[in-house]
Amino acid sequence: MESWSYINHRNIDRTKYKLALDRYPDNRDLYAQDFVWDILHPGWDLLVYGDYDLVVPLPHKRKWFCTSFRQPIFLRTTPLIGKQIDKQYFGQICSVLEANCALVHLNFHLNTSDKWSATGTYQLLDLLDNISNQRETYATNAKRMLKNHTDDLIFEQNIEASAFVSFFKAHVGFKYGNLKALHYDRLKKLIDVSIEKGIGSLSVVMHDGAPIAMAFFIDLNGVRYYVKGASSEKAKEVGAMYHLIDRGIENAISKGLKKFDFVGSNTQGVADFNKKFGAKDVSYGVYKSNDLAWPLSMFFTSY
Repeated sequence: MESWSYINHRNIDRTKYKLALDRYPDNRDLYAQDFVWDILHPGWDLLVYGDYDLVVPLPHKRKWFCTSFRQPIFLRTTPLIGKQIDKQYFGQICSVLEANCALVHLNFHLNTSDKWSATGTYQLLDLLDNISNQRETYATNAKRMLKNHTDDLIFEQNIEASAFVSFFKAHVGFKYGNLKALHYDRLKKLIDVSIEKGIGSLSVVMHDGAPIAMAFFIDLNGVRYYVKGASSEKAKEVGAMYHLIDRGIENAISKGLKKFDFVGSNTQGVADFNKKFGAKDVSYGVYKSNDLAWPLSMFFTSY
């Protein structure tokens, strides 16, 4: 009889893991890639059913003799990789997690359960065959913004990852109160590795010789992921992010990609901006279990 096995990081069979992804193409999103987990949560473990028939990467952390599984920063969801991980299997997964740790806070695809502690949201855009038709689906406000400052903005590519991270930290880092030096280092490494793999790109909007907006994209399995972006006050004045995202969508269409994933956001203002390009809300479930007494649980709030 098949059963679940907990495999620590050094014993993960990478060949079987990648074969599992190949067998189930619906699971091959950005957040299921082992190189992404290696970068954003080094030392991740794996929950396996049978001979890698079902697999679940786990962000294991041990601190003060307590084990926790918390969603790593920059990883939107924890993938459930298998042909059919239904509510029954998901219940088994939760039981294994609770038996092996004191605190769980993970995000999963919505259809695996109907009993979530909370839900999160991101925006997803279906790409059409050409940019002209795509722009027709934009909100009136977005169309108007794209008509302005067309002669003032210059687009550049292939800047250094360190320049993006510095710009990101300076302009939006304060919005992420729990970001530490190691998180910025991991973001830089994700950019570097994805560019080396030929799937990552950086786009910059220049105005009067200075960068005012930047975006980091990853293209994978027919989807362009808008992983992170940042803009200055000047960029807001001239609508630079409208132009930057529009250019990113145009480029994705030219490459034959089928979807544009905005990755976030649960923040209403950002979500409303994404929807101006025709993107629709997609929800995911948040599973929480906490056996730690306060205030001990407060020391496990982030990675």
